[in-house]
Amino acid sequence: MNTLASASSLNGIANIRLPAWLLPGNWPWHAGEPVTADLRFDAGKISALMPSRPRQDDLWNLHGALALPGLVEPHAHLDKTFTIGRSRPSKPGLLAAIETMHQDRQHWTAADLHQRAKQGLAWAAANGVTHLRTHIDWFDVIPPLAWFELANIVQPGVTLERVALAPLSFFADAEAADRIARTVAQSGKHSLLGGFIHSSNWDPAAMTNLMRSASRWQLDLDLHIDEELTSVANGLTWLAHYLSENEFSGHICCSHGCALASGSEQQAQEVLTLLAAQPVTLITLPMTNLLLQDAVPQRTPRQRGITLLKEAQAAGIPVLLGCDNVQDAFCPAGSYDPLDTLSCALFALQLANVFDQQSRLICDVAALTGEKQTTLPLDVGSDASLIIFPGSDSATWPLNSAARLVINHGQLTRQRTWNAELSHES
Repeated sequence: MNTLASASSLNGIANIRLPAWLLPGNWPWHAGEPVTADLRFDAGKISALMPSRPRQDDLWNLHGALALPGLVEPHAHLDKTFTIGRSRPSKPGLLAAIETMHQDRQHWTAADLHQRAKQGLAWAAANGVTHLRTHIDWFDVIPPLAWFELANIVQPGVTLERVALAPLSFFADAEAADRIARTVAQSGKHSLLGGFIHSSNWDPAAMTNLMRSASRWQLDLDLHIDEELTSVANGLTWLAHYLSENEFSGHICCSHGCALASGSEQQAQEVLTLLAAQPVTLITLPMTNLLLQDAVPQRTPRQRGITLLKEAQAAGIPVLLGCDNVQDAFCPAGSYDPLDTLSCALFALQLANVFDQQSRLICDVAALTGEKQTTLPLDVGSDASLIIFPGSDSATWPLNSAARLVINHGQLTRQRTWNAELSHES
């Protein structure tokens, strides 16, 4: 593969291997795989997508390298990230991590928040992420410093969304719920309302206020819901029935949903059937849920703590994978690389056909935003933004795939290759 200088503008790329889910139904196949593709660019957009042809001399020949559209990080916590060095929980589990992070808030100055969040966004961009959604803790009905500070961070090539993450108890009072929703709505584009919904704070009246205030202010929702292993968690069951009986104006992402795997098969199927008829996406977070659920000192966990991804897919519910926390009290590791998350899910969820089908779990922007999708992500007219994985193949990927080339709007912006990886990234 010929190398190019970063910031090179491209006429297009030739001979790339795209996943089956990304291609039209009539795309030709050979030896059990889709044939490679040529993409032409014009003014930062895709002007043509076609099966590869010989002698496309004006295009950059990538010799069959795997490629995806820009990656999506649907669930992060940039306000908490990179704090593990100063705030390490004394015992395992979700509630201990929450308490540790509350204590770390004393360090959350504007400079501290900006530096850590900026670093997280830069890491994500280098890995090929073009859309990142971060939850931001609210400790009162008044927005926290992080809500404003993160709004001012710009990372070229990355769309940043903010979710107001407030405990369900903040919505117990209808006026307070409306005030929070109004503030989020007035925060501009890419602002969403969220909530932490757990059996420890369960309140159906507060849930009703949360839903009504979001609808009144025409806000999309992204909920931390049922992040626990108990069959009596109420969040998803309540939400499924509420949506079947009440009109909701926006789109809803439900993150975690661990409890869905703890109840009966019949109960889970009833919930999934109801949710499939609604504008709902399920986001599973395998790394943190494996780490925090069924966590007991000096004991090997027996339960995986991961929601029912395959059953949700079978029901027709859009599903995504997210990293959740990175290097903080909830998860001491992490890199803002969606391929790490998918690698974890490959084994934890026993995924098959990972590149050709399940790679969509880390690329599907429409599943995150709820926007109606009438074309595929790399159709003509789409942004010419792709990630190339030189040296990998469909059997190996996402493992052994740290090397990559990032193309944003038709321009090569980042290269990370094996021979330079230990010492240099351009």
